[in-house]
Amino acid sequence: AFTTYGITALICYFPGGYIADKFNARKLLSLSLILTSLGGILLLFYNNFLFLCFIYGYWGITSILFCWSALIKATKIVGGNRQGLSFGSLEAGRGLVAATLSSIAVIIFTSTFIKNINDNSFFVAFSPLKAVITFYSITTFIAGIVIWFYFKDESNNKSSIGLRVAFKKIKKFYKLIFFQSLIVLTAYSAYKGIDYYSQFFYEIMNYSKEEAASTMSNLSYLRPVCAIFAGLIADKISATRLSIYLFITLTIAFVYLGIISTIFYLEILIMTNIMITMAAVFALRGIYFCYLQETKIPTNIIGFSVGIISLIGFFPDVYIGPVFGYFLDTYTKVEAFNLCFLFLLILSLIGLYSSLKLHNAKKKM
Repeated sequence: AFTTYGITALICYFPGGYIADKFNARKLLSLSLILTSLGGILLLFYNNFLFLCFIYGYWGITSILFCWSALIKATKIVGGNRQGLSFGSLEAGRGLVAATLSSIAVIIFTSTFIKNINDNSFFVAFSPLKAVITFYSITTFIAGIVIWFYFKDESNNKSSIGLRVAFKKIKKFYKLIFFQSLIVLTAYSAYKGIDYYSQFFYEIMNYSKEEAASTMSNLSYLRPVCAIFAGLIADKISATRLSIYLFITLTIAFVYLGIISTIFYLEILIMTNIMITMAAVFALRGIYFCYLQETKIPTNIIGFSVGIISLIGFFPDVYIGPVFGYFLDTYTKVEAFNLCFLFLLILSLIGLYSSLKLHNAKKKM
């Protein structure tokens, strides 16, 4: 089902960017949230796997085609000259909202009240899981209504240019867009790699499953803090320069995790470098769309540019799982995780190179 979502999402990034330039962000964001919430209602009635895949594919359309590029463009417009703070706040807010809703969902799922309702034969179909799905659906619907009535209308930022003209304008900035795409791709690869840290704690560091889950839950609070700080620093020294420092940090950490740790294994150093990689990745996520402002890409093709960057940049959704899965299935656990870290090390070097090229290209503008 998640694969279906990934495929439809990947297809929608590019046209979604063009749509974001042609239509009002307020309407697109509100429409996206309301349609996505309706998918949650449909999920309450699914009765086979194909229908489940259909719902996830539908979510790939509603959450990406109408939302993603419009969200990034709106954040850029709202940010003005404080792009770092704007995008850092977006990433921090996403992390806090996700954590808050997740905590409420756990309370609902484990609620004895819901279980008692489910035990009543009249309400037998209302399981704790369906209560959680209903909670997320209602919350998303309310967010859509709030956006519709309270989000500032940015009608002046709609683009009147056609697709052919947009392509011509994009061609003038293709090098800048290409390097931004590589930065997002490499940073997002490291972000997807974090999904395997819990397994690393359990299988390599001999944590219990509960300890591994608890550790990852606690470390996730680095996300809003690092995103905000990265945004503030980016406003002071520029996002491209900060990304250079962050990729250098990632590279050093992955050198230890992938190479040195096999020779000199010390648990405190392992945990320190794990935390460093997470902090650097969360910081990069907070700033990697600030480059749009620094490279002076015109507002009327921002959505289109975001579509292209996202199409390339979020491709790790497709390959990280199979690559890491192959390592873990083929080699011993220690060898497999070393290979995973080496893979991320290579990508971090590509990210560092792309950041340097983008920073130098920006200085020549």
